[in-house]
Amino acid sequence: MTELVYHQDQYLKELDAKIVKIEGNKILLSKTIFIPQTNNEPGDFGKINNLKIAGSKKEGNEIWHIIPKKIPFDEGDIVKLELDWDKRLLAMRLHSALHLLAGPFDKDFGKRPVAGAIKGNQAYLVFKEEVSDEIINKALEQANEDIDKGLEIKSYFDEKREGFRWTQVGNYIPIPDGGLLLKSTKEIGKINLVDKELEEGKQKIIISIE
Repeated sequence: MTELVYHQDQYLKELDAKIVKIEGNKILLSKTIFIPQTNNEPGDFGKINNLKIAGSKKEGNEIWHIIPKKIPFDEGDIVKLELDWDKRLLAMRLHSALHLLAGPFDKDFGKRPVAGAIKGNQAYLVFKEEVSDEIINKALEQANEDIDKGLEIKSYFDEKREGFRWTQVGNYIPIPDGGLLLKSTKEIGKINLVDKELEEGKQKIIISIE
């Protein structure tokens, strides 16, 4: 099983790892700093021995890294992983912003998001019902105040459910999560409202950060 170093240190930019297996254009490593793509997050990009990876995907308990060119490595080789830090940092800032914003919606207004995702330079939360402009604006205002306070962002594994992780921002309710986040809300930057969409009774709130 691949050691998921990104869960141990989400700020680590380089790492040496051993190639465990090669299948076609996919590489399985002993450990990795590249988080795989999911339906909600873009996943990491970077290089393995200066070869750009086209992404990573999880298959069972393993993380496979995809190389778009012919792989010049052999099983057993030690290779250097280099993370595309700018993309990782943007994803962590957006992801952290979603978790933070969910806090005041839930705590102050009883509006708990049912979904959230990162798309490019933006991210969004989805609610099962329409949310008023007044509530949206007040939740955004509170979230940006919380950013200035530098609330702690904690991610931890569930003691009873293997592989299940939680994330908690400050004293807001913990939310199930498997992605990567910052350690403090101060690192997020200001949250801006981009758009609001109502589809089949569900409210989508789209944000960006600066």
